[in-house]
Amino acid sequence: MLARFSRTAIKSGRYFSTSAKNTAPVSEAEEIEILKAVEAPQFKDAVKKTRQQYQDMISKLTNDESGKSITQSTGLRPTINISTPSGKIAHALFDAASSMRSVGIVAKELTQVKTIIDKTPGLKTALEGDIDNSEKTVMLELLQGSVTLSPVSGFFLYYMTYENNFKLINPALTDFKRLVGSLDTEMSIKLTVAHQYSEAEKKDLETNVKSFFPPETQFKFSYNVDPEIQKGYIIESPFINHDASYSTAVKKVKAQEQSVLAEFLNDIKNGIKNQTAVWETKEFRDKYLTLDESKN
Repeated sequence: MLARFSRTAIKSGRYFSTSAKNTAPVSEAEEIEILKAVEAPQFKDAVKKTRQQYQDMISKLTNDESGKSITQSTGLRPTINISTPSGKIAHALFDAASSMRSVGIVAKELTQVKTIIDKTPGLKTALEGDIDNSEKTVMLELLQGSVTLSPVSGFFLYYMTYENNFKLINPALTDFKRLVGSLDTEMSIKLTVAHQYSEAEKKDLETNVKSFFPPETQFKFSYNVDPEIQKGYIIESPFINHDASYSTAVKKVKAQEQSVLAEFLNDIKNGIKNQTAVWETKEFRDKYLTLDESKN
């Protein structure tokens, strides 16, 4: 029944065609045939299998190897909603920072950006005024070059600049601050350190950590000692994750060195292959052999 229904439907174009000119009235007998086909066990079983295959496919795409969802957010959620255009941008920015456990870092960076905009004579007025967009772009490029930003903060300014959302930058920064300020005032933070900290060391570290949070936040610190990190510390919380350990820094430096070395050897090999003495060029010397004069 199901096979016959499918062949008939496709051949006639009555049930699945998007063309109105080929549509013919469906008779009562044909309606009964369709209903019988849909109610047939084979049809229901096919639908069930298709649904399960779809669910399995989605599960594979949205879960990691351990079966844990990679799309389910484990980050923070603001307790207020701002529906204005600038508020929607602020929510998107908050979600991005939350998913990367960097709300604290982004909040601190963008507070600095907002301070620069507010206190630089004429900058806020220029961004919200009628001057040419190219001039506004130059201003924001100079601003970005004057501060160190994490990927989330940097992308926010990049997006707002090149989408010409100049008038929404300051309002979005204000709304983002409101979202951050709406968070729960109690925060549990796990600190991993290389050795058992003294009270003085704990006070210094906790003061540094607190600078990433709203002033009214109540803190609950817990410590874990891991000698393998050698020096420094690791912060873990729903608000911010930050690895400032010596061992991680060494790994990053080694990875960068390996990357540069691999690129160096690749350039040499290509030069030999193409019979070009690339090592004698100014570009090669500037890239690999120039001394860092700042260390002299």
